[in-house]
Amino acid sequence: MFVIPSGDDLVDYIKDFTGSTNTAEVKQCIFLAELAMRNIELPALRSDPYAAENIGIADSEGYIPIPADMNKPILFFQQGNGASGPWIVYDRIGDRDIITQGMIAQLYISPVNVPAVIRGKFSEVADKYHFLPWIAENAEVNLYYYRAWPLLFAPIQGGGEVSTNAVLDTWPEGYVFATLTEYYLKRHNTEDAAIYKAKFDDAWKQVEDQNNKGKWSGGHTRFTSVWQPRRYRQYDLR
Repeated sequence: MFVIPSGDDLVDYIKDFTGSTNTAEVKQCIFLAELAMRNIELPALRSDPYAAENIGIADSEGYIPIPADMNKPILFFQQGNGASGPWIVYDRIGDRDIITQGMIAQLYISPVNVPAVIRGKFSEVADKYHFLPWIAENAEVNLYYYRAWPLLFAPIQGGGEVSTNAVLDTWPEGYVFATLTEYYLKRHNTEDAAIYKAKFDDAWKQVEDQNNKGKWSGGHTRFTSVWQPRRYRQYDLR
């Protein structure tokens, strides 16, 4: 794999490739490229849901603070009491839905004889995650998500600046093609910009294809998941 060890090496590569002598201009193009890549889903950006730092602890109201490095959720789950379960897998729904359904949840009781793995729901409200069925204080939920990544040359608290990140380490071609796209757009060279934008899209499609193989994208993309019971079967009336 072609490796670019640091941001400075990326700047030198772009300068050598384009013939530019303007370091500040190249850094501006790198910044624009990073903004275009902020929501990419690379394997290196996935959190470890079994690591202690990625297990959310519910507060007194059953809410879990959104992690500071959260970019986008993948899957949340609760492992239950030992290997016997039940395990709860949470699907993401909208914030308005979680508030509305949470208000009526108190009118229903949880079903009995549930399977070993059941499906719940979660959503973001303000700076916390809300869950259905409600979870108790101190309940632990495993958080599997894509982490945000630091931009190159961003200042670091205490001194210094970011010299590399997980994206540059594992997907340098994305940085190169995206930066060249922004560079030629800045130079009003739309023909060359289109060439490197196509190269970027092709490189990303290869990663995206790997991400999506056999992957169910979640309840937020369907009215009713094939894995999730209809709403009228989730609860029993009192």
